[in-house]
Amino acid sequence: MNVENARRRRLLKGIGAGTMASLAGCTSGSGTDDNPNTSSDGDSDADTETSQLQKQFDTAKDATTKYTDPKKALEDGFKLGGPYVPGMGWHFTHPERLQKAANNGLSIDEPPMLTYVESDGELQLASLEYGLPAQAVDETPDLFADETSEEATEEWHSHDAATHVFAKPDGTKNDPKSITFDEWTTNSYWTEFQPPNKDLQAGDEVALNWGTARGTEGEKETRIADLVSHHPSLTTVHVWVHVENPSGVFKPINPDYTESSQ
Repeated sequence: MNVENARRRRLLKGIGAGTMASLAGCTSGSGTDDNPNTSSDGDSDADTETSQLQKQFDTAKDATTKYTDPKKALEDGFKLGGPYVPGMGWHFTHPERLQKAANNGLSIDEPPMLTYVESDGELQLASLEYGLPAQAVDETPDLFADETSEEATEEWHSHDAATHVFAKPDGTKNDPKSITFDEWTTNSYWTEFQPPNKDLQAGDEVALNWGTARGTEGEKETRIADLVSHHPSLTTVHVWVHVENPSGVFKPINPDYTESSQ
């Protein structure tokens, strides 16, 4: 096994502080005493795994409850990125955690991303998003003990490389430190587009379609970029432990929050 393949296999283990051991490979019992976790009715393995999965959810929720206030997430190194995604919300990404996950694997108690949905005029912590740069994985990651669960199965998906731009429509380059939280969470000040344009920088004049994830399409308005960020293609999974997702805890879209942000 070469070094790169060994590194990738380590990335997929996803075993960090607070992560419960997965029961991958367990099968229903045959009524023998060979495996103490099996029973004649085949329920013991599934029950044990369900218990482990719930413990993983509890670990993840307990580790992130402190981010109920999104400003606390910003203080701890998360960066807000727009625009608002209907069904997902605002994405807060922790660059250091993302890099750490790429180097050492994912940890359940340190999700690299958080999402916040808009509810009654406030931001509500909703899902945790675990992700890795797509180039760091060569097969679908397996982080949670969900092997025998029919209703809670990890749904990893791809998020294409993109450029995110924030610009107030005031014709000037604003210092990010002067921008208020309410302004940062104004959807019409954000846009996103693929493929990324890594030559674009803050202070550049750019014509884009604001308030959408299709910044290079449709009706455009010229503004001076206040903030520009880029990210590579990511492989991610959402885990809705802070608000219920009627479609399923691992589903990327929550149908209760599909309205667009203002």
